[in-house]
Amino acid sequence: MIKNLPSKSLQTLLSKIIDYAGLYPPANLPLEDAICNFVKYQIDSDEWMLSRFIIPAKRLTELSQLAEQVFPREEVLAFSVLGRGGKDAHEFLENLKLDIEDIYAFRKNHGVGVLVDMFEVVLPASALGDNSSTLDLVNEAADVLNKNGLIVFFEASYGEGWQVRAEKLIRSLRKIKDKHVGFKLRTGGVTADAFPSTEQVAWAIASTRDAGIPMKCTAGLHHPVRHYNENVQTKMHGFINVFGAGVLAVAHKLSQEQIKSILEDENPASFVFNNNGFAWKNLRVATSKILHARHQIVSFGSCSFDEPREDLQKIGLLKHL
Repeated sequence: MIKNLPSKSLQTLLSKIIDYAGLYPPANLPLEDAICNFVKYQIDSDEWMLSRFIIPAKRLTELSQLAEQVFPREEVLAFSVLGRGGKDAHEFLENLKLDIEDIYAFRKNHGVGVLVDMFEVVLPASALGDNSSTLDLVNEAADVLNKNGLIVFFEASYGEGWQVRAEKLIRSLRKIKDKHVGFKLRTGGVTADAFPSTEQVAWAIASTRDAGIPMKCTAGLHHPVRHYNENVQTKMHGFINVFGAGVLAVAHKLSQEQIKSILEDENPASFVFNNNGFAWKNLRVATSKILHARHQIVSFGSCSFDEPREDLQKIGLLKHL
């Protein structure tokens, strides 16, 4: 396989950045089609950008039934599992037990052929009502998940009052950052109201950086640079904007307003990559420091692997093979 490798700085920024979420909108693929795509991407020239397969815990049994036909014998497939969540703390913890059982059975069935090391879950809004209940719940859940070899990214449900809930969550995560925990930011969806503002995304980048906890993103980041999308009737965030802003924010301790400026830039030419580093206008970060910053801003879930790389080709950042 010939790898389609760009400049070292872009390669470092985008290495293992896409968690493939083909099961989710707008793709909404059947499980067999989605996992077959993921297996096919393992031998693609752009596989260096690919990270984990996103799947709900409750569908792992269904996936196991397909494994003999679709799992490659020579590859280890990596997974990030979505938890069931719950309407309150009690239901959340009861469902967490079911999630762990599903993961345990899946690992037992497939041994070294699978790597299940990440878990993502939305916290109940009711559990984000006061700081003590939030801290208790994330601490208990993190203990259980970490003991089972999982780093967990907690999400505050998006909608009215999101930033208040997210602030309480990040505050709690900061207090237990010795555990393997992170914050999950929803960056879009299939309707305009699912997209957070640039102010909100900038706030999340700055807040997680200041708290010293990793962040991953999900949804809405199919394209590298911010642009207006006719189908959704809103401006979609670009993954080069978000992750470029993330690494520059870490390297230069940027303010929220500076981060917002990077997020709002719609000119691909503003983002300059070469072997030595990445620059946006007068801000620059060396390639060696991008890797460090990527521990802070980890990956994003996308229902498409093709759209991100095809757009990178269109703007000249990735070669056509």
